[in-house]
Amino acid sequence: MLQSFRYREYRSITCVSSNMSRQILGAVIDGEFELGTVFRDNRRTLSAQVTCADQSLLLKVPRARNGRKWERFLTLFRESDAFRTLHNLELMRSMGFSAPEPVLAGERRAGGVVVDSFVCYRFVEGRRAEPRDASAILAAIEALHQRGYLRGDAQLANFLIVEGNVTFIDFRLKRPRWLPKLQKAREIDRFLRSCPEARKLLTPDQAASSWLKLASILERFSFGLRTVKRNMRKCWKSDR
Repeated sequence: MLQSFRYREYRSITCVSSNMSRQILGAVIDGEFELGTVFRDNRRTLSAQVTCADQSLLLKVPRARNGRKWERFLTLFRESDAFRTLHNLELMRSMGFSAPEPVLAGERRAGGVVVDSFVCYRFVEGRRAEPRDASAILAAIEALHQRGYLRGDAQLANFLIVEGNVTFIDFRLKRPRWLPKLQKAREIDRFLRSCPEARKLLTPDQAASSWLKLASILERFSFGLRTVKRNMRKCWKSDR
């Protein structure tokens, strides 16, 4: 069960003991941890394996969400992205799916809005999913859809294989509120784009689904729009 406490300027929710929580929180705030593999370190996200308080953890700092003005404004009415990530991890595991074990999330507010946040969960030792795992991954995604949730960003790279089981990583659970069949089909289409080999695993009914065909059209438009925006930003930067 999650517990909440305050430490220095931070509010935290945690699944571990209060003593361990304070050790981890203090280490992250002060940067006093042993840095291992860095998976991402850019203006949007820091994602790295760290060791602190003798624990091997995955530290994730949503830098972009912490810094965007409109994202900060929204935290007047809701929890930080880090807190929601911890809740999602707990929910995923409670439904019986394989996901990293949640440990701790911390947030600091100023003027009522979140200006800094991070989340820590147990570092998972496993291998990256490969096309040969597509059947098991599709089954896991479908099982999650049957529970009424989307995982978000269902790319092949966002799954691990741990002791033969599909493990969800880098997900954000969401309940589709409108046209759920279309939203689920769009998630399947995103996975198929990241793993074209999986298309041959679809049943004839799935491959011929009107929802999947519409989802494919929408996803092509969405990716095309992102490419246009990306190119416009590059042109704008080069002209400065």
